[in-house]
Amino acid sequence: MKYLIIFSILFYITTNLRAQSDEIRSSWNRARNLCNVDEYLKAKPLLLEVYSEMPRPLCCYWLALVYDIEEKRDSALFYYNKCIQNSSKPQLAALDNIIRLHLRKLDFDMAYNIAWQSVLKYPGNLVFLEELKEVCLWAYFIKHLGFNKHYLTSTKPHKGYHVKTITEQSLILKNIRNQNGQHLHIVKRSYRGYHENWLCRFNNSQEEIEIKFHLHDHNLDRQLELQNTHAKKVYNNKKEPIHIRLGALMTLTPFSDKELIDLLASDNEAIRLCTCSEVLINSSKKVKKTCRNDISENIKQMCAKLDAFQ
Repeated sequence: MKYLIIFSILFYITTNLRAQSDEIRSSWNRARNLCNVDEYLKAKPLLLEVYSEMPRPLCCYWLALVYDIEEKRDSALFYYNKCIQNSSKPQLAALDNIIRLHLRKLDFDMAYNIAWQSVLKYPGNLVFLEELKEVCLWAYFIKHLGFNKHYLTSTKPHKGYHVKTITEQSLILKNIRNQNGQHLHIVKRSYRGYHENWLCRFNNSQEEIEIKFHLHDHNLDRQLELQNTHAKKVYNNKKEPIHIRLGALMTLTPFSDKELIDLLASDNEAIRLCTCSEVLINSSKKVKKTCRNDISENIKQMCAKLDAFQ
């Protein structure tokens, strides 16, 4: 009788677990189908159900995307980190999104530190190199040029943006997302006096949306010259944090060969690394050799993977 009771209990538990597992698998399949067509918000309740039983990395990543789209950034950070912790493989997309989340939270120090460590850990990775530079550019523009921080903290398109240069326009466009977490692609640009209109589309969409920029000055060359003059002053101020100095430096690209050689004489590894990442295929052999022979192994490893040095 005793063994019969134990067997009955075990049979009940096994059957219940099997039914529960089948239900979770069904939820996962439905969630996966929705996420594969970028319907993350619709998949949210299913993903939460799956996460409670099977916190697999992809489930964590999609949940993070949901909260990212909803601009619930602390929750998004939690699940991006869970994605990384629960995986035996590098989760580079999650890491990149973590950098961008700290950036949108205006935590420039944290965003820069994570971006810098990512550049060192994955030498030559263009995504992390670009993210590092964007962190620095946003920090510089907001601190020194009075750039509207709400253009960064919100991913939703505004009715209009007040800008001075093309650099600011590019930063804004790269930060915009729709409710499916998709990026904007530029279709065409047009000028109308003190306005510049960019016609864009989100990924996998034929619908065109117009992004309107209100120009501070219709003479963009004049504004660019003023921007460069100010950037040189900030870059040369060694009391500024390195990410601010790098942001100022990145507004001065592209660099001539002479400028590249001068920058590569810096005693700061981050300045030399960012400089080498700006080397072009048609840059001089002297410039390329200087980067390849840098005392930093991090810079050497990066150069070994960048196309300009092949």
